[in-house]
Amino acid sequence: MSAGTMAAQAPALSCLAGIAVSHPDLPGAYLVSSQVTANALTVQLKHPAHVEAWREALDVPAEALFMSRIGDQSSLEFQARRYEVVWHVYAVGCTTETAGGAT
Repeated sequence: MSAGTMAAQAPALSCLAGIAVSHPDLPGAYLVSSQVTANALTVQLKHPAHVEAWREALDVPAEALFMSRIGDQSSLEFQARRYEVVWHVYAVGCTTETAGGAT
């Protein structure tokens, strides 16, 4: 399996499919998988509560949540390695109130 092929991305995409099957009520997302980082998935969500749902589904500790900025908007995010996949999950347009006080 060489870098830059769909075969290289297959493990991450398969993991994503498994999450979809095991957590069918998880909020839908804008998803990015790249041939450059074949074992990584980026998950963009509409609301901070959706970030929390994904955090719970991936069994990521609450302490992993952090507030940041993407462009000129604040964001609630976490990054974690789960199931051999590097996940970057976030929502933009967040405030500390909508983010549940995450810092």
